[in-house]
Parts: sequence; structure tokens; C-alpha cells
Amino acid sequence: MKKIALFISLLMPFFLAMPLMAAPPRGTGGIAGGKIGIVDMQKVLRDSKNARNIRTAFLKDVEKKQAAIRAKEGEVRKREEEFNRLAPNAFEERKKKAEQLKIEARNLQHLREDAEGELKRKDAEITQKTIGEIMQVIRNYARNERFTLIIDRMAVITADESVDISERITKLYDAQKK
Repeated sequence: MKKIALFISLLMPFFLAMPLMAAPPRGTGGIAGGKIGIVDMQKVLRDSKNARNIRTAFLKDVEKKQAAIRAKEGEVRKREEEFNRLAPNAFEERKKKAEQLKIEARNLQHLREDAEGELKRKDAEITQKTIGEIMQVIRNYARNERFTLIIDRMAVITADESVDISERITKLYDAQKK
């Protein structure tokens, strides 16, 4: 009986240490032999010089469209003022100007709707293209650095900051576009 107790007491530390020996090394993200990274796509889109340049060019296009709409609004207001200055007893002329004003107001509304639709479509297109380019950079980085898994920050509740590769991805994306 004493021999069994001695044997168990000698083996007990070994059994207690087994889970520690089986645990993956710290910093591998919980996967033995693998690496996990986290990318904050919003941060990459916000901090990347390339993404900012693309966004700036898009905003210039938005400003041009808005300027065209403002010019058309000015024309419609001018016609409205002309209409309001007409004598109340000039029925035929008032009717004609009212029709013109109605047509121009409708055209202005169509111009606004068309511009808004086009800008939304172009914004989505630019965003998708930029994200696609960033995703390619991430894939290449994961392959070259032998990452097992890279997850978007929005899908993670909490993580060690050492697994965040957002800045590296931003630098690689910006370097790719020079």
C-alpha cells in the first residue's frame, strides 16, 4: 500500500503538468502551430492613404454633381421669380410660365434622383473594389506569414492586441499602390 501511495505521489506532478505541456504556445491564438490575426477593416479603410485618395476623388465627383444641381436650382428659382412678377391678369402668359416651371421642377427632381442613385452606385463600387484590394493584400500576407486564420475585428469580442495586424495591412496596401 505504501508503494502505491509513493508511486501515485511521484506521478501526481506529472499528471498535473500534462495540460500545461499540451497547451499551445502563448501568442499562437490557441491553435497549436498556427497563427491568428485580426484586421480592423474600418481602420484600414480610414487610415490607408490609398483609400483616402480614392475617397477624396469620389468626394470631388460628389461636389461636381452637387454644383450642377445647385445651378439647376438657381435656374428654377429664377423662373419662379419671373412667374411671381407676372401681372395677375396675364392669364395666358402665367399659364405658359407655370407649365415651364412645372417641367423644370420635375427635371430638377429627376436630376437629383439620378445623381443620388449614380453616387450611391459609384460609392458601393469604389468601396467594394477597395475592400477587394485590401482582402488580396490580407490573403498574400496570410500566405507569406503562414497565418492559420485572420478575422475581421467586428467579429471579435475581445483579443490580445498582439494579434492585430491592421497597421501592417495598411502599410502593405499603401506600398502596393505606389
